[in-house]
Amino acid sequence: MAGIDFREARARLRLAEVLALVGFQGRRCWDGQLRGPCPVHQSRSRTSRAFVAHLGKGAWHCFACGAGGNALDLWVAVTTQPLHAAVIELCQRLGKEVPYLPRRSASARRTKEATMPEP
Repeated sequence: MAGIDFREARARLRLAEVLALVGFQGRRCWDGQLRGPCPVHQSRSRTSRAFVAHLGKGAWHCFACGAGGNALDLWVAVTTQPLHAAVIELCQRLGKEVPYLPRRSASARRTKEATMPEP
């Protein structure tokens, strides 16, 4: 399984895109914030304001269930997938390139192992 650069994935993914994918229908409040029912714990009330998304900061929080984080954290919480699989699926759905880590060659690994001091 190829490694993923999670830092790069978090930088590329936008909260507004993930909110659209999960079908979030919030109301704009002020300063780029959206409020509404939480897509994580699937609150049923259309008038709920427990979930807050700060689009400018790329962060969200639910005051009812306590969940929060960035766009990738939201996708993981809603889909209940492992982080690795969630990044791949989310990037594919949004038409973005998956930020895989560069593969090191076998000779580079052997060189690094040879230069490591013994315990």
